[in-house]
Amino acid sequence: MKISRQAPAAALAVGVSLALSFSTHAAPPCNADLDDDGAVGVKDLLNLLGAWGPCPDCPADFDGDGSVGVKDLLVLLGGWGPTVFDFGPTLDNAEAEQIALEMLGSSGPLRPELADYERIITDQALIRVADKRLLDQTHSPAWVANQMIVQREKGDPQQDYLCLNEFYQVTDESNLFSNWYVLTFADDLNIPALSIIYTEAASVLVAEPNWWIGGQNFWELTPMKDGVWLWDIDDGWKDCFDGCDCHRVYVIETDAKGNVEIISIEEWGQPWCDFGG
Repeated sequence: MKISRQAPAAALAVGVSLALSFSTHAAPPCNADLDDDGAVGVKDLLNLLGAWGPCPDCPADFDGDGSVGVKDLLVLLGGWGPTVFDFGPTLDNAEAEQIALEMLGSSGPLRPELADYERIITDQALIRVADKRLLDQTHSPAWVANQMIVQREKGDPQQDYLCLNEFYQVTDESNLFSNWYVLTFADDLNIPALSIIYTEAASVLVAEPNWWIGGQNFWELTPMKDGVWLWDIDDGWKDCFDGCDCHRVYVIETDAKGNVEIISIEEWGQPWCDFGG
């Protein structure tokens, strides 16, 4: 069979252009590694172009329409790079990592910037010096950083779901009940953002974080302009399973130079709260 190189060349130009606009949260295809070397790269691209055109049951026919074309090229480009997610360096301070992940939000990246993580460690140390009542008040996670709850279609798991599990390195899938499962990942991730990726898979009906219940202290931060961070800290105590009876709420500003300014401290709660000290 004679292969036309003009069509693949034109399609490649279109594919590269469109691939540049892909969301960073696009679900990675696990079948784009045509040569099984652990990454999607030039060799896989050449294999796809070599099969261009009608090609029933070809490995490069990712969308299963009986032909290798632009859609298949976009799938390959969308999965360019390693076929497993790169978690980056291990972060030893679990509290700072959790705060950094929660700061990212559901539209943010899946892993925090190392500089933000290190800044959080520094800021927390400075804040605890500024008000020693916070020395032993650690952040309560909003959700489990290496787990997600999913409801998928009943029956055997579909390829899109298995692909996500492979790419994001699911180490355990525990049945919660019926067709609900708890996924455990190899390391911590921005689970609200990852839940959106999973929800877009055809075989996944629901994906959400594994929420914590009964938190006591919450350290939330918002980056402002010129390196200034705004910290909202809720120090709670007494009967915190369903919402603490007593609260000491701080608003604190920090900057990249290590300056700390306590903007306000508000205490509120039930009559039996002891706010002394």
